[in-house]
Amino acid sequence: MKLTHEICRQFYKKAGILEETIKIIAKESEGNAYTFAEIAIQRGLVDRDVAGMILGDSIGATYLNLYQASFQDDVLDLLPLELAQQYQAIPIRQIGATLTLACTRPKDTKVQLALSRIIDRPIELVLCLPDELNAAYALRYQTESKINELVLSFDFKKLNTLSIEHLVELHPIIEMADSLLLLAMKENASDIHIEPKEHDCIIRFRIDGILSERLRLPIGLIIPLTSRYKIMADISLVEHRIPQDGRISFQTSFKTVDVQVSTLPILHGEKTVIHFLGSLAETVPMNLDRLNISKANLRTFKETLAQPNGIIFITGSIGSGKSTTIYAALNHINKPSINITTIEDPVEYEVEGINQVQVNVKAGRDFASVLRLILHQDPDVLLVGEIQDKETAQIISKAALTGRLVLSTLLTNNAPQALTRLIDMGVERHVVAPAIIGVLAQRLLRRLCEHCKTEHQNLDVELLHRYFYWKNPELPIFYKPVGCPHCNHKGYKGRIAIHEFLKVDNTIRDYILQGRSYDDICNYVYSIGFRDLRFDGFVKALQGFTSLEEVIRVTADN
Repeated sequence: MKLTHEICRQFYKKAGILEETIKIIAKESEGNAYTFAEIAIQRGLVDRDVAGMILGDSIGATYLNLYQASFQDDVLDLLPLELAQQYQAIPIRQIGATLTLACTRPKDTKVQLALSRIIDRPIELVLCLPDELNAAYALRYQTESKINELVLSFDFKKLNTLSIEHLVELHPIIEMADSLLLLAMKENASDIHIEPKEHDCIIRFRIDGILSERLRLPIGLIIPLTSRYKIMADISLVEHRIPQDGRISFQTSFKTVDVQVSTLPILHGEKTVIHFLGSLAETVPMNLDRLNISKANLRTFKETLAQPNGIIFITGSIGSGKSTTIYAALNHINKPSINITTIEDPVEYEVEGINQVQVNVKAGRDFASVLRLILHQDPDVLLVGEIQDKETAQIISKAALTGRLVLSTLLTNNAPQALTRLIDMGVERHVVAPAIIGVLAQRLLRRLCEHCKTEHQNLDVELLHRYFYWKNPELPIFYKPVGCPHCNHKGYKGRIAIHEFLKVDNTIRDYILQGRSYDDICNYVYSIGFRDLRFDGFVKALQGFTSLEEVIRVTADN
């Protein structure tokens, strides 16, 4: 696309880029409008959506940001990668009979005619930027069959003759390791499990909290593949007898993705688990108002965050979204007038204006030692990634009693359990009672696919009575999963959190000081109107976000 005077004028008018700056970038871009936009975006002069809209308006086309677009995977087969690259287009979704494609030349009649002949159905072309398209090719055309083609290309007899150091630098091994990461990213997996068995290697992905088998690879690939990830994560290649862990910053064509790698010796070799850290998700909302927290819980949570001192815990099981919530809470209170410092292992999201410290046990930087030093840095707010030992628990409790607000996470099933956890670690009751001011507990449920969910009233009444104490003879309307191309025929797409918030009052503090039992605390909080995780899940099921069966599955132990 040619860079015109009118396009430059719109960047000045709608993006506020100075005329002198526009002249400089125009010269650098050599008259190419796409290059101009990409330079302006990279330098932080314009938001990507604004730049795309300006270019789209200049040719009368709608702009679609491919980094945020929702792809319908089954339509990709309608345009093979070679032809997609030839015509600089990619299928996005089909609604009715019409297929929508993103394209860098949506108004080019030759491109329109060629794509219409290839696809043989009505098409709609929208504008995308070239860098978005290249990123989409790398990710969206990543398939199981491509990995299987790589497997067939290996000469396993030759592989067995090579040293580990040579194996991990082979291009096919590098491509295999990268392709597996890209396939998991394409399918929105949070974890990859690489598990050696006696005769083969099982690859499992965790998607929307559910672990399922995705691939089976020849056992001869387990050592080269595991070793490749070890090299990437700076883990010892020669050590196979003890668990190890490390971190990879994986550079894709569109962004850097941080993953945590851990290895564990098992019966037939080393199992490797790769966990995608928070930076994977472009759309993670760093805003409490966008986390689907109920109005009552959100109001009380924000009121507690406004307190000048005390401990607020975010609790839940592993993988329950605690990090997302705690970062959103930090973002809510973050302002130039306060000093916020975090101690994390690992740092999952980088937040502007906050001092973030990465724990490094090998270098002597564990939670407790770093925390003691940070208290000399005059922090107003502390985030401590997780309380794992008595020493850390004692330090944060005393910090909370001396004028600091502390946010931290705990692995508990519900909010009331957090009140006794520090005592179980050995912290004195007279310290715990005044220190904790609030606990937000949460879990993640699978979200029903908006395209195929359907109403149903044919419910198991006994389940309603047993889990939700439903007494009304009239049954409510809920929704159930069906399955369609948008959700890969699973009925669920994405996840939604359920929450409970417990604000610690003077009665609860007295209970802690008196050594009252966990059951006594629960009886009291329910008597004053405490709404638990299952109640919040029930409401979200009524609202159509999830199914009743999913609520029961996730909260059955509460």
